[in-house]
Amino acid sequence: MKTAVLFPPLMKLKKKSYNDFYEEFIEVRNKFEEASDILGFNLAEQFYSDDEDVINHGVVARCGTVTICSAVHDMIRDSLPKPDYYLGPSLGLINAIHCSGRMSFSDTLRMIKAMVDIETSEFPDNKYGVYFFYNIDTNLLLEYMKEFREQGGVLEPIMFGNSTQMIVNGDYASLEKLSTKAAKHGGLGVIVPYGPPSHCRLLENVAQRFKKEYAPFLNFNEVNNIPLVSNVTADEISSPDELRHELFQQYTLPVQWYESLKYIYSQGVTEVTVIGPGQFITKSLKFTDIPFQSEHLLAANDIKSKLVSL
Repeated sequence: MKTAVLFPPLMKLKKKSYNDFYEEFIEVRNKFEEASDILGFNLAEQFYSDDEDVINHGVVARCGTVTICSAVHDMIRDSLPKPDYYLGPSLGLINAIHCSGRMSFSDTLRMIKAMVDIETSEFPDNKYGVYFFYNIDTNLLLEYMKEFREQGGVLEPIMFGNSTQMIVNGDYASLEKLSTKAAKHGGLGVIVPYGPPSHCRLLENVAQRFKKEYAPFLNFNEVNNIPLVSNVTADEISSPDELRHELFQQYTLPVQWYESLKYIYSQGVTEVTVIGPGQFITKSLKFTDIPFQSEHLLAANDIKSKLVSL
């Protein structure tokens, strides 16, 4: 039997999102203190703010999510069978890089901050949006996207969740048109406040700047026998050079989450553990045709139950 650990992407945060982790576990509170020292501001205060604009600010939302995942993974990793793979879509891959031991917590947060700084400087006006489409054939969605691009719109697939789920970046007018088309087929489009575009050709300049300005500071540890799975090729990656190339590539190419799940299943993975907040992975697994047995550690009560069972 082979197993894998899956980590979540960034999703929309509301007031007091994931507050249960912070209130229940001193390990999470301590990890937020460590993160605050690294970043130079009180991460917990902003992540658990009453102002959703503050919460969803790129560096706050991303670093807060990674901080929770890191703390939870530290708490329960000894109770897990040794994973055969670590993976996750988008921010989930960064979680996987850190939690697999390839990058320290401090280096991970500093890298995220550098990413956010470069992205926001390239897209200061935030004229693009991100929609999560589901319950619609992604091939049909791609056809409509092509139609609207030919009319001058900007629409780019940035993540393939499964055959009926896709995350799309574009200008707001085109996204609204696409949402209307999807609704006629029973599909739904939900806005996601990611800020700047991600995982598409619009980020070519961002990718080049990251490669030039931050790549020299990337520091990966060698880890044996626990491969990651690429977001953009769904192949195994493990060496520092492969990880660097992956971080550059995923800026401009869509995340192939469904293909990644199919890959690990083809390699004999039958059980997966989902670690960290949010429902994206749980829902994506529910709507795939891959018969994984899955354990979902998404809330404080799940973690407490896991710890009690040790």
